[in-house]
Amino acid sequence: MTRNYVVAIATLASAMILTGCATNSSRFEWGNYESALYVYSKKPDKRPEYQAALQAAIEKGHKEGKVAPGMLAELGYLYLDDGNVADAIPLFEEEMRTFPESRPFLTTVITWARGPQADNSRAANEQKP
Repeated sequence: MTRNYVVAIATLASAMILTGCATNSSRFEWGNYESALYVYSKKPDKRPEYQAALQAAIEKGHKEGKVAPGMLAELGYLYLDDGNVADAIPLFEEEMRTFPESRPFLTTVITWARGPQADNSRAANEQKP
């Protein structure tokens, strides 16, 4: 009986190991993000390639419902850095909807991106009776 038990456990363990090796699923779609970020960090002139890698990973993530955390905000930051506030803010807002834990930080970023005019208009609306 002990021999049969050992054989059964060994067979089960082998099957589990082989199954674990056969599946390569990830909870999120990262695309080529890691290597593109590495290249961009070493060669800032590779920014267009980095931005394209982010866009591709987000697009694939949307199709599979697996957009990686921070990916939308990172692309939004690139847009913001280019002065493209109109494209950046919707990405920040989508990041907040998808990953609510990002809300405190990204709310501050959005307020800053909209500039002092947004703060002044909100303050004026709060003072109205």
